[in-house]
Amino acid sequence: MLTIEHLNAPPEGFLASFPEDGLCYKAFQDAHVEGFDFGYLAVSRNEAHIAVVPYFLMDFRLGTMLPDSWLGSVLSRIKIKIACVGHPSVDLGQIDGELSAPVLEIINRELAKYAPLVSYKGFGHDLPLGAGFVRARGLPVPVLKINGDYYSGLKSNRRNYLKHKMKFASGLRYEERDDLPDGLIPHVYRLYLNVYQNADIRLECLSMDYFYNTRAISKWLLFYEADTLIGFAQVLCKNGRMVHKYIGMDYARGRKHGLYFMLFLKAIDVCVRDGLTELELGVTAYEFKKKLGSHLVETHLYYRHNNRILNWLLGKFYFLLEP
Repeated sequence: MLTIEHLNAPPEGFLASFPEDGLCYKAFQDAHVEGFDFGYLAVSRNEAHIAVVPYFLMDFRLGTMLPDSWLGSVLSRIKIKIACVGHPSVDLGQIDGELSAPVLEIINRELAKYAPLVSYKGFGHDLPLGAGFVRARGLPVPVLKINGDYYSGLKSNRRNYLKHKMKFASGLRYEERDDLPDGLIPHVYRLYLNVYQNADIRLECLSMDYFYNTRAISKWLLFYEADTLIGFAQVLCKNGRMVHKYIGMDYARGRKHGLYFMLFLKAIDVCVRDGLTELELGVTAYEFKKKLGSHLVETHLYYRHNNRILNWLLGKFYFLLEP
């Protein structure tokens, strides 16, 4: 028999083998990002925990996954309360423990108490969910495998393309940190907001507290024009893997240096230097990331509304929920 328990924070050892582990989840939760409530469900069998499931509650606007347009503007006026398994800022959905139909069924029943729409974000195509769930395409995640000397393994045209990009950045000063001083965080946050406000799809807008909370569990790749910080990348490294988390940049100053490209090329250099063999690159700029040699990991979104008629409509208009 399965039982379920609510937790207010990730337990010790939660997703311990992943770069985005319990420390990362807790840091995001404690940053009080507007629009989200977080929780964790611990499923037990015979009084022994077999799975811990992260979830969040939010008011989902139907136009969220559409680029700026009249249709997106109209649909964004429609909000649905949603209980979603996964995490708003983690691209590949994870459940810590047993991923089976009975576990998911008890999770679905529990989450349906909190929102009429239950969802799963960033999971594979074969999630063992019960009847009634609508599956939609999620954003694919570019993942780069790195073995040995990365650049020598590229085709000559791609290698020349990347060398051309690097030449533009020769006037920048690069700095790598395993922490951020207090005085630098407001500048990092301003650069992050530049990128957020230019994004086609916006889900979460980080608070400045997020950067305070994650500064000591991240690696920071910083780029300066003279003494002015004009770009950064936050990366998480663990067990031979890196996740390229958030970036920020001064577009006016950075464009002439090819700064955007360097935020990723320098991450590759860190992976090669530190023996990391897998780099998760984030869900934007697919053409460039494919040129880096990444492959796309497909993800899916799953939805089920507790009203049968609305769930039927959801199945007919599922494309409104696809990016």
